[in-house]
Amino acid sequence: MSIPYFDKKTIVMYCKMTKSKLLYGYIFTIRKGIAMKDSNGSVQSIDRVLDILETLSAAPQGLTLSDLAAATSLHASTAHRLLASLANRGYVRKDAENGKYRLTLRLYEISRRVSTVLNLFSASKPLLEKLSNDVKEIVHLVERDGNEVVYLHKFEPLLRPISITSSVGLHNPMYCTGVGKSIMAYLPEKEVRAIWDGTQVIPFTPKTITTWEALQEDLSCVRERGYAIDDEEHDLGVRCIAAPIYNWNGTPVGAMSISGSVARMNSAAIDEFSPKLKSTAGKISELMGWNAGCRPMCS
Repeated sequence: MSIPYFDKKTIVMYCKMTKSKLLYGYIFTIRKGIAMKDSNGSVQSIDRVLDILETLSAAPQGLTLSDLAAATSLHASTAHRLLASLANRGYVRKDAENGKYRLTLRLYEISRRVSTVLNLFSASKPLLEKLSNDVKEIVHLVERDGNEVVYLHKFEPLLRPISITSSVGLHNPMYCTGVGKSIMAYLPEKEVRAIWDGTQVIPFTPKTITTWEALQEDLSCVRERGYAIDDEEHDLGVRCIAAPIYNWNGTPVGAMSISGSVARMNSAAIDEFSPKLKSTAGKISELMGWNAGCRPMCS
């Protein structure tokens, strides 16, 4: 059944004219949970939230509920309801002393993250492409996403020696991937433990790390070498080495890796590729604002 769009004012007017309380209740029962849309297809509630955010962004000293409602042409009860949702999500806060609403730094945090991803994406592309052609193996770039990593780039040499199932946009756990372990190695131990506890540990292969003690030992080796090794821990027949990428304050926000078959990625290849890997990761980190003298977070 297709329900035509009527704004609330029109429905109320019609119900009053026909004295049909049943129709009023019927229509709104059917439409319950369906976002009200304007004629141009925009979702009204989202437009109103954006109006509130944009209005508050222009008022650093904050606005009272009545002032905000007037500035956005919203009914006070509607503005209050939307503000309550925004406050619950951490986007606004109400000053207990003067009752004014202000934006928090939540939007700033989001913009910083978007900026980080865009900068990481654009800054790394030529360097990763060059490295892939140099070592003639697959090179990946990932960003941390909570307890996982998400693949942003995948560069393959012209003569691809091995097929790997990774793809841009793919999410993988951190504990069983070289890129994930290279990030975890330079995070505070409490944060690493939280990642471990919040992850369903699956033995993808017989070589997958499945205990906290084994992970700690492996991460210690990562810090000693300066890069991580995924020795068939996620995919049988595939070995990779990975190094972290830092932002301006030394926090590992991503990582890059060189992946190949176990036959090609032998000890000699790892010894040859690892300096190039670390050098490229360092260059990308510097483009992200990292100072080589800044000590990575691993305490």
